[in-house]
Amino acid sequence: MQPGWRILIILLAWLAASACVSTGVREITEPERGARLEAGKSTRAEAAALLEFPTLVNYAQPGEEAWNSYYVTEYPRALDFLPLAGALEDGLRQTTQRLTGSFDRQGVVHHLQSSQSTSRAAVFPY
Repeated sequence: MQPGWRILIILLAWLAASACVSTGVREITEPERGARLEAGKSTRAEAAALLEFPTLVNYAQPGEEAWNSYYVTEYPRALDFLPLAGALEDGLRQTTQRLTGSFDRQGVVHHLQSSQSTSRAAVFPY
């Protein structure tokens, strides 16, 4: 293999690996952290210590809270790096992990639910 091809392959592999983007509460991706919390026993303070603070907090009834934490990762496809072909299709593959927890008035965990979904995110949503 010619040296020019090696450099090109290394460059393309580096671009593909560096294009991944993640944001959110990374702690929810570790199942052992969420497994330490028990409904009816664990407190809001324990949840914050294990999972950090949530992305979104809803206040339903006075004193009751629902915490929603998200961790989103987007991965490009090789086709996304081709100028015209990448513009014709949906672009990034998106994986979303979500952890929802609710707390009663005493600050005790009432309910915990974890989910994960994968979808295609449009690069140009307009």
